[in-house]
Amino acid sequence: MSVVAALVVATAVGAAASPVLNPSAPGSAASPAGPPFQDPLGPFVDVTARWTAYQPASTFCVKPDRFEASGDTGATDTGSDPVCRWSGFRRGDRGLYKVHITAPRLCAGCRRLFFDYAKIPAKNSPPSFYAHGHAYFRLQSFNQTYTVDPIAHSPNVKNFTNDKLLSPDGSAREEIAGAFDLHAMSYVGDTEFFVHSQIQGPWYIGPWYVNRAGRRITGAYLDVDVADGMEMPSPELNAIIYMSGFRSGEPTCPDALLGYADADAFYAGCVDQMGGSAESIDPFPGAPARR
Repeated sequence: MSVVAALVVATAVGAAASPVLNPSAPGSAASPAGPPFQDPLGPFVDVTARWTAYQPASTFCVKPDRFEASGDTGATDTGSDPVCRWSGFRRGDRGLYKVHITAPRLCAGCRRLFFDYAKIPAKNSPPSFYAHGHAYFRLQSFNQTYTVDPIAHSPNVKNFTNDKLLSPDGSAREEIAGAFDLHAMSYVGDTEFFVHSQIQGPWYIGPWYVNRAGRRITGAYLDVDVADGMEMPSPELNAIIYMSGFRSGEPTCPDALLGYADADAFYAGCVDQMGGSAESIDPFPGAPARR
């Protein structure tokens, strides 16, 4: 995540910095919960029991489709590449970016928590708004002992450590950024468009990635380390939610940098709404999601 994006994150979700748990009914496309807990990034789901179905392929293709102010997107592949064909593109497709990222397997004692972008309502229902583009989000809990390894997430979201312009491999800045990311659990993503900046490393932001079976997974995940955390005496204290600042797609947030719709500047973009998950998740083994 760039410095600019980080400032947007702080602005967008800072008001929710103190953990707050939602007692309301769950939100869905059929019966959305009201703001500020309307599932703007889709339902928040624990997929640990089937984590292998969400494990990303180490190589696949995506198509950057929004302007990137930081320069070259690295989109030089075509659909004639077998990897891109396997990723669902046609032979005549151009301007594809071949992703090379080996995401860690789920660590022992970790929980894989998934943001289901596929269930984001296509249209807003004021006063409820949903992410239709850039999104900045973080995990929150009264339990402050949870961590997420800086690279233990799907390849379609970014944090400071992934930004190789800010945090070059092997540098002191990478160590500092990694230490921050471990506890901050803050990310930037995009629920509708694909953006990649070659100078900032192999990670990208976009609505989907490809799993090891060649299936496009619409959404993103984070692996939360519970083994190194401390279980609190109350489920309410252990519960995790997400809070997000996001582009709703409304005229209040045209996101038209340099004349390009939903343009990107070092992974920073327009934010006009806020919201969080309609359900919380107790990450300790056997604990159900709580409404």
